[in-house]
Amino acid sequence: MAPGIGMPEMLVVLVLALVVVGPQQLPVLMRRIGRMLAQARGMAREFQASFDELGRESELSDLRKEIEALKRGNPIEEISGELDKAALEAQNDKIRQLKMASANRIGDSGFGAPQPPRPVAEKPAPSKSVPEKPESSSPEPPRPDASRDTE
Repeated sequence: MAPGIGMPEMLVVLVLALVVVGPQQLPVLMRRIGRMLAQARGMAREFQASFDELGRESELSDLRKEIEALKRGNPIEEISGELDKAALEAQNDKIRQLKMASANRIGDSGFGAPQPPRPVAEKPAPSKSVPEKPESSSPEPPRPDASRDTE
């Protein structure tokens, strides 16, 4: 059984208080005891309220974390992000294909693409013999310079 103070125990405490304190001081003592109990209850209420406040704050912080996680885990944003990535990759692939096609066209035409160095062919040394001029029947007289004619 739970210990408790019943009516007989209260009568015993009141009789002892009356004998020890006296009949004149008993009402003053009861008021003081009442004030002390009220202060103790007030302090207990504040203590419990502060614990309740801490509990609410921790619950609110947990809720905030969950909300942030839901915002970060928004499926619509994830899908749009994935679509953006796919579109960018497709665009990069298209650009890459165009560059490759352009490089292939340039390579086929022979322009623009670096060619391997060609071996240098040695030129034959000039012969020391002077080629013969065909002899004509009459040698041609030298022509006068055109600038001399105008003077």
